[in-house]
Amino acid sequence: MRKFAVAAFAALVALVTPATAPAADKGSPPPATLEQIIAASPSALRGCYVEAGLAGTFLAVGDRTANGVAGFGCNVKVERVFLGANVRGFFGEAETRGGSLGLRMGFAVNPHADLYALVDWRAQDFKLGSAGQVYLGGGAEIALPVEGLSAFAEGAWAASKWGSATRDEVSTTIGLRWRFR
Repeated sequence: MRKFAVAAFAALVALVTPATAPAADKGSPPPATLEQIIAASPSALRGCYVEAGLAGTFLAVGDRTANGVAGFGCNVKVERVFLGANVRGFFGEAETRGGSLGLRMGFAVNPHADLYALVDWRAQDFKLGSAGQVYLGGGAEIALPVEGLSAFAEGAWAASKWGSATRDEVSTTIGLRWRFR
């Protein structure tokens, strides 16, 4: 009986003890290259896009205006940092209707969310070479469950003014972007 118990115990130990992996003596894999790291976590928010949304302007005197926004732009990303440029049109009330050229720089919080700083040159009535304002601000963008679609929100204030068509104001913009690849 004692020989049977010892044999049963040895069999049980053999069953529950993990076997040595045959690849354990092959060494560690080589370090990943930059291209492999970028490919392993592609950002949903890179490339070129078209956008549409609403912009609200809050003036220092208490006046408020609202405009529709349409535009296009592109983002270039390296790892988690990106640089972007865009062109927008603001359509609606006459005193805030116009166009803008903008730059954005930020970082990816994860592959589906970005935070960024922005600078815009805005001019009334789409006359970008005439009087205008420089806006400084920031924004956030998050990818939505629909392929290529994202939502964004931005806030900016008039930092510098040129010409008679400019005012002290704070501007907010919310909208959707659709990326084409």
